Amino acid sequence: MKIFIVLSVALAVAAGAAVEGGKAKRGVWDFGSGHESSFSSGGDFGGHDFGGHKEEEHVKHVTIVKKVPVPYPVEVTKHVPVEVKVPYPVEVEKKVPVYVEKKVPVVVEKKVHVDRPVPYPVKVPVKVPVIHKEYVEVPKPYPVHVEKPVPVYIKKPVYIEKTVPVSIHIKKKSHWH
Repeated sequence: MKIFIVLSVALAVAAGAAVEGGKAKRGVWDFGSGHESSFSSGGDFGGHDFGGHKEEEHVKHVTIVKKVPVPYPVEVTKHVPVEVKVPYPVEVEKKVPVYVEKKVPVVVEKKVHVDRPVPYPVKVPVKVPVIHKEYVEVPKPYPVHVEKPVPVYIKKPVYIEKTVPVSIHIKKKSHWH
């Protein structure tokens, strides 16, 4: 109990020294948030007042006024490169000669002898009437069965039994085990 009284007196002396000079300084219990702490009860300890009233400080405020220009539309012309196809010569590795046929009028004075006269008789087949008709039977297609082996796949495994000789070792039991 004596320690508590000594500490509270020391605290009161420290708070009184902070208030001296007429300026309100940050004390032990002031957290700088502008609110009273929960430790100040507004009571009187040894002639000192803790939080019963608060002195207001005069804070100097300076207002800075800047002129902000108002945006306005500006036309900007941007030149965009566009590909233009320009013909250019291309060299060919293998040069193939190409002949262009030219029609030249030529006059032939020589007459050619033809072994026939121009109007000649043409033989035309003559239709002969048939008196007796004979029918012949023509073989027609018919289905024939041909055996063709077709592989059939079975999905089940097929087990084949085969006798394999197996050697079995038999141990003799003794009655001690």
